[in-house]
Amino acid sequence: MFVGMGTVVLFLCFMILLLELVSRLTKEHTSREFEEIELERKLLAQAAKVKKKRELEALAAPATADDEDDIAVITAAIAAFEADRVRTC
Repeated sequence: MFVGMGTVVLFLCFMILLLELVSRLTKEHTSREFEEIELERKLLAQAAKVKKKRELEALAAPATADDEDDIAVITAAIAAFEADRVRTC
């Protein structure tokens, strides 16, 4: 009975050591993922602010809709490019 319990305890200790090792090996990658997620959240918040601002400006002056559409397309392209560049790094 003690041999079986001892084997289980040793196996569990071995698993804990392996989990700690994997945690340390992937620490840098995990931190980069968190940075990418934070950057993506900032970009989405910025895009939402720009969209809201454009909607308010569109209500105030509908004559400049073509210029705003061009700016929106260029801004979206830049945001997509930066998001892809961050993901590949």
